[in-house]
Amino acid sequence: MNPTGLPVVCDPSLLSDRQKSLIRAHLDEALSNPIFAGSKRTQDFLRLVVGHALAGKQDSLHERMIGAELFGRPIGYDTGNDSVVRVRASDARKKLALYYGQRSESLPAVRIDLPSGSYVPVFQFLTDDNAQPEAISAASLPVTRKEPSSPQQLLLTPVITRKKRENWPLRLLFAAALLLLLLVCLGLFLWSRARVVPGIHAIAVLPLENLSGSPAQEYFADGVTEELINDLGQVSTLRVTSLTSSMSYKGSKKNLPEIARELGVDAVIEGGILKEGDQVRISTQLIDARTDRPIWAHTYVRERANGIDWQGEVAQNIAEQIRIKVTPQEQARLTHKRLAAPDVQDLYLHGILLRDINRCPEAFSYFQQALAKDPNNADVHSALATCYGMLGESGRMPYLEAFSKQKIEAQRAIDLDDSLSEAHAERGNTAMTLDRDWTLAETEFKRALALNPSSSTNHEKYAFFLVRTGHPQEALAEIAQSMALDPVSASTFHAQGFIDYFAHQYDKALAVSQTARGLKIDLGDWNFLRGDIASGKGRYAEAIAAFLQAGNGPYALGHLGYAYARAGQRAAAEKLIAQLERNVNHTGIGRYEIALAYVGLDDKDHAFQWLEEAYREHDVGLVYLKVDPCLDPLRADPRFDSLLRRVGLQP
Repeated sequence: MNPTGLPVVCDPSLLSDRQKSLIRAHLDEALSNPIFAGSKRTQDFLRLVVGHALAGKQDSLHERMIGAELFGRPIGYDTGNDSVVRVRASDARKKLALYYGQRSESLPAVRIDLPSGSYVPVFQFLTDDNAQPEAISAASLPVTRKEPSSPQQLLLTPVITRKKRENWPLRLLFAAALLLLLLVCLGLFLWSRARVVPGIHAIAVLPLENLSGSPAQEYFADGVTEELINDLGQVSTLRVTSLTSSMSYKGSKKNLPEIARELGVDAVIEGGILKEGDQVRISTQLIDARTDRPIWAHTYVRERANGIDWQGEVAQNIAEQIRIKVTPQEQARLTHKRLAAPDVQDLYLHGILLRDINRCPEAFSYFQQALAKDPNNADVHSALATCYGMLGESGRMPYLEAFSKQKIEAQRAIDLDDSLSEAHAERGNTAMTLDRDWTLAETEFKRALALNPSSSTNHEKYAFFLVRTGHPQEALAEIAQSMALDPVSASTFHAQGFIDYFAHQYDKALAVSQTARGLKIDLGDWNFLRGDIASGKGRYAEAIAAFLQAGNGPYALGHLGYAYARAGQRAAAEKLIAQLERNVNHTGIGRYEIALAYVGLDDKDHAFQWLEEAYREHDVGLVYLKVDPCLDPLRADPRFDSLLRRVGLQP
């Protein structure tokens, strides 16, 4: 007897070609449902067992064969200690039950089930009072639909029931089966709570899959991925791979163990997200990448009005599963709710993704709209601070304007929420560039790292602080931590290359750049770094060639002018000085670079004149005053010591 009341086919050889096509089409439809979101392995498992059954290969559907074919296990592996197939089959049964429970009002023509204790699927076909299933010997059964009284009843209500008749043996059997299922579930729950997953100290969050099918929703999936990484990064005993490296695997066909090896992590989180109106469904799964075995999985359904604070709950659940210690302070931060209306969330997520790809002018529009709706949103103020800092340090906004606005937004974010790591890092930057308070800068960078020790950006910022203050070895150790967290990002290779350059370790800087190119990591300003390295080694013709390919920005032109001057091409250097002076008059950017060109010409008086101009305008170049190799010819001059003291880099 079958409690669903559907005719059952256990032998696929009895199926007609039409029925097989119907099963395949129905499987595709079922697996596209949000219930299977973030469960690619379960989808692959069902495709494999159904495909083999329809092809008449039921004999291959036993645990070891499935483990070998689907999960790459050796054909004779120990199934007693490796439950990957059983776990996947259990997940498939659970999701199928939920799927058909939710289809109670629009029943499919075919139903796929996976009997307990078996990996061979059975197929049940819907009939009505007059029709009989094709090629199936079964009585015609009248069909009625039962309306569930509650969402919980969906899983317990049979999809189809027979006409009412007394059948106490069947009812008793069904009740016993249900009781057994509940006991098994309870046992699995207690087992999962008791088991310990050893040795997981590094983790990566792979980009959450956008399950809406709409490219317009990619920003939401990517933005929530970033927020989850930031929340997990607050756990000091867990190393979390940075966003940049994680996002580089978006759409990747590589398997999880391969990705884990490249990122140097023990486990990965994957999943999917679906936004429907004011509700969000997020499916997440934690997988031990060393064995490709699932450790934990959960689906969250949240009202968007409650903010995007579920990531803290995920972080706590993961820490509990892998027995990672979470301090009381970290616990408090993870449970701290940062509420925002759905439209403010959307604007914020749009903005941070534009910021992350260096499109700050476009991001400003989203951030400003968000603040118009929610002026006290600390996350938005912090993101704005980052954008102003990026524009100022790249010379796309006058320094004094950019750094002043950066400081205001960073301090506002801290005042609203002192637990925001990013805001403290931005305040640290303005302490250097605007206040010239290097003690405060160090305090803020250390505070940022304490709040999020897995932030590669925080380690990178602190590394540049260290090299600028004359501590190159400590800076290299710090950037090594950043590279461990962000191993396939151009940003970390770029940072290490320049730190080696400022430490006068030119060969090491060149090796870093060549390694990045060998890994096919795009260094956006590779030519600029290559020019600096060549200039430092006295290879000025090579430096000139590199700087000529580095663009027409004032930074590249200033270093090109220095190289021309050192190469004896005075006229070319003076021509660039005139061009830079016009740029200063137009944009306010280029004073430090003019000084570099005059250093190259050995014109110290004009060099100091322009360095004083740079000092008055808070030119970002002055933060490198203590370590820039181009300034070495000035270091014996008393005027240089005076400038160092005023910038705060010398007592």
